[in-house]
Order: sequence, then structure tokens, then C-alpha cells
Amino acid sequence: MDNVVVVGMGMIDTLGNSVSECFDNLISEQYKEPTSFETKHEHMQHLKAFYAQRTDLNHPDYIRKPLYNSLSYASKMALHAIEEATEHLDLDVKTTACVYTSLASKPGLDTEFFQDHMVPGKRMSPRKAVQVLKDFSVGFICNVYGYEGAACAMDAACATGLYSIDYGMHLLRSHDVVIVGGADTPVSNDDMFYFNGLGALGTHSAPFDKNRDGFLMGEGAGAIVLTTETYAIKKGWPVYAILGPVHHGNDGWNGNATAPDPNATGSTRAMKGVYGPSVEDEIAFVNAHGTSTPLGDDLEYQTIQKVIGDVPVVSFKSQVGHTLAASAINETIYTIQSLRNKVIPANKNITDCDLENIHINNLETDKSYAIKNAFGFGGKSSSLLVGVENDN
Repeated sequence: MDNVVVVGMGMIDTLGNSVSECFDNLISEQYKEPTSFETKHEHMQHLKAFYAQRTDLNHPDYIRKPLYNSLSYASKMALHAIEEATEHLDLDVKTTACVYTSLASKPGLDTEFFQDHMVPGKRMSPRKAVQVLKDFSVGFICNVYGYEGAACAMDAACATGLYSIDYGMHLLRSHDVVIVGGADTPVSNDDMFYFNGLGALGTHSAPFDKNRDGFLMGEGAGAIVLTTETYAIKKGWPVYAILGPVHHGNDGWNGNATAPDPNATGSTRAMKGVYGPSVEDEIAFVNAHGTSTPLGDDLEYQTIQKVIGDVPVVSFKSQVGHTLAASAINETIYTIQSLRNKVIPANKNITDCDLENIHINNLETDKSYAIKNAFGFGGKSSSLLVGVENDN
């Protein structure tokens, strides 16, 4: 079967507004501290978050300024990522599909905005109202660029990105190109209140550290362009990575809505699906879901050791936070860039950790593969095999 390859990438998060800038800052010795959550609610003013870059955004010149200004920041970031990912590609709009999601329930808006309009005589702009839909971004993207292929948004909690990549691979059976991505701005009153109420948010982001106490929310957007290796060669496009299979699992009866199964039923199944004899000597690292939660990090690390064995484990969320729908997309891009640059990025914010395969400095590697994990509420578990050519 023809390999699925990545021929375009675009991203924005707290570290930068391009793939190269974000990656350079990721592997830098400098650490960008999160900032205080901007809210008038005193009980949440102690929270911190990783806000995305808000300047120098890319957007198509032919979008009228009033229309662009009416968009939520999630939609603006989505366009920014798409622009970078596709700028060097001559896409046939008739055979291009798009799978793109904004997972946060109200991207760029919060509950108070809606409450102010829930009175007789007040009218909400239809364009403003429709942006609360998880599939608004994909419809808008296709409208802006004229893509005529399949268009949909996935929703699998924090595993949404890998489910989107998996479905994008399936769509290549009937399309030449599939753009896959996600954008989220969950640093808002309603989402911060929700996750803080669940006890998921912490005071600092330190995956795998003994003193971790939860994740910090982050903003971001990413896009990758998928096609087959044969089509990429035909078009003369650069190939940044080869994506192996995505495998999924679920904790079933053994988990619950917010806590993982202590037997790691879903994550074990997902990782076993992508790991096998053909790549076992070429795995450079595992990019863990690694959210900095007390239960999740230890269980994921132990499962990696059981399924894959002695391999470096790294979480990027200490530097970018948890960007929900964008997380697995952007972290896949970071994984690709790490393999292409022959480096395993350091785990940041580690002050007390005795886990053997958690490193605090960048490591060199000449291996060709990595595994990307993404897990979500309800026991959803997904893993992706990422590979690059040895000469990159």
C-alpha cells in the first residue's frame, strides 16, 4: 500500500507563529514562563496559561477586513496555520479534503457573552453565533480556499488530533490531498472554570515531575497536509515525514469519565498497534500525552516501558500547555521536526524525578521513528507512528 506522507506543515502556539520558530524555541535552553490568566473572577486569578502569539498572523489577502475582524481568534489561528502549510503547494481544490476541529466549546467566546444576549430584543450576529460550532473552522476554511472535497470535524476529547489524522488517511482513498488540523483557544472563563472544577488544572506544567499537580491550558493551531508518496513524487513536493498507522483503544468497563483505567487497557492496545518488530530498533523516543496530572503521567510512563521498553519519553506540554484539539496536531509537527533535526527535546520543569527515561537535556539521535500518544476523557487512547528518511 502507498505510504501516507506529510508535504506541508503550519502551526502557531505560545512559542511562535511558524514551524521553524516554534521548534527553535522548543529546543532552546531558554524557557518561556506561562502568564497569569486574564479574568475578572477573583477565584480564578491565580491560574496561569500559555497564550498563543497574537501578532503577525497570516491570512489570505482576499478576505475582506470586516469579515476577518469578525472571526474568533481560533479561526484566525486556523487560517494562519493553513497558510503556512499550503503556501508552497499547488493544490487541486476539486480533489482536496479537509478535517479540521476547534474542540473548546466556545472558541474565542465565553458564557457571559451569550448570557448578555439571552434577553428579549437583543440580537446576536449570525456569524458570531455560528463560530461556537466545532465544525465552523473546517467549513470556513473550505469556503475561503474553495476546497470541494470532504469536510468534517472530529471530536474525541484530547485524542481528537490523532483521530483526525487517521480519518485523513482514510480519505486519501478518494482524494489526492487531505488537510488535517485543529485550533483552540480554551484560555477563556468557561473552559478554565470547567477544567479547574474538575481538578485538572495545576499551578505549573511539569510532566513526570514528582511535584506536578495538573496541566496548564494553552492556545494553538496546527495543520498538516497529507497525500500519498506516489502523488507527492508526481507533484515534486517535499516529503517531511511518513506517517505509519494510527491505532486506537478505549478503557471500556475499566475506566470512567475523568480517570484512566489503572490497567491502561486503551493505551496498551493503541501503542501495541503501532509498535512492532519492523521498527523496534528505530524508535528514537515516545512523545507522551504527558499532561502533568498525578495519575496520568505515571500510568502512561509505565505503559510505555511495558509495551515499548527502554526508550526516551518526552512531553512538550511543559512548554506549550494543553491546547486540546490542537495538541496532537502540533505535537506531531514537533515530533516530525525533532526526527528531521536528529534531536530529542528535553523535558522542562523537572526538579524531582527518578524515572530513568525522563531526560532534562536535549539528546542526539540518528533513529528514524517516534511514537506520538494522545489520550482523552472517557478512556480514549490513540497512538501514531511517525517516520522520516534517514538522510533528513
